Amino acid sequence: MVIGPGESVEKIIVENIYYKHYNSEFSLKNINLKIGNEFVLLTGPSGSGKSTLVYCLTGLIPYYIRNGKMSGSVWIDDKNTNDTPLEELTKKVGVVLQNPESQIFGMTVEEDLAFGLENLCMPRHQINKKVNEILSFLELKKFRNMPPEALSGGQKQKLVIGSVLALEPEIIVLDEPLSNLDPWGARLVVSTLEKLKKAGRTIVLVERKIENVIHLVDRVVALENGRIIADESPRKFLANKKLVERLGINIPQVVKLTYHLKSSGFKFMKFPLTAEEFMSELNEFHNKY
Repeated sequence: MVIGPGESVEKIIVENIYYKHYNSEFSLKNINLKIGNEFVLLTGPSGSGKSTLVYCLTGLIPYYIRNGKMSGSVWIDDKNTNDTPLEELTKKVGVVLQNPESQIFGMTVEEDLAFGLENLCMPRHQINKKVNEILSFLELKKFRNMPPEALSGGQKQKLVIGSVLALEPEIIVLDEPLSNLDPWGARLVVSTLEKLKKAGRTIVLVERKIENVIHLVDRVVALENGRIIADESPRKFLANKKLVERLGINIPQVVKLTYHLKSSGFKFMKFPLTAEEFMSELNEFHNKY
């Protein structure tokens, strides 16, 4: 398919998804969602259904997590997750979980990156070529022969992203990858997300700490009690102070300051998401008055 200017091909289609664990309430209720070639932030309070939705998007539900019941359909490109083998889905969509330790299998960084490719019986020369490309892309070349346990938390998360990239999925889904990282580690992962976006990957990120990533986000999908309650641009979403405060999201400091100034009567031409945008608004005000 040839994509014309401004067109977007839907990579993920979610149709009427309901999901409940046995002997519990529904954790997802009538979820309908379409995602194209964009960076989507999934956010909401704990228990809102974010991780369950991630498991549905990646095929972990119904193939790996089986202690529940799902109705509805999830399409990844032209593949329905209900009847597509998980090993085939992993070539379409890669998943990065909260704890990198759960996704690291190799004795060295190089071995870990090669692990999935070896399982696909790829020829050794092709594996070496692919591993070299990923090490360069993620700036991990100097760690090639080191054991993963010698890496920092942020570097481990980059390694997991690399092992996912080795299978060349067009879609990357990340479930709170920054939650256990210090500020330096978080910056390492965010810089990798910036590279992935520039490379044209479709990215779905679950995160409550949005200050580090909001500049990358094209669209915010917010969940509450298993339902989608907002699906809009990050600027429009964060401008809704009542909703943001109700969801308890960890918002950027500049947004908190914007809320304060707006309550004092300051009128912004454009709701700022970053410190640079905030200063630009203040300069505009200063030049006018």
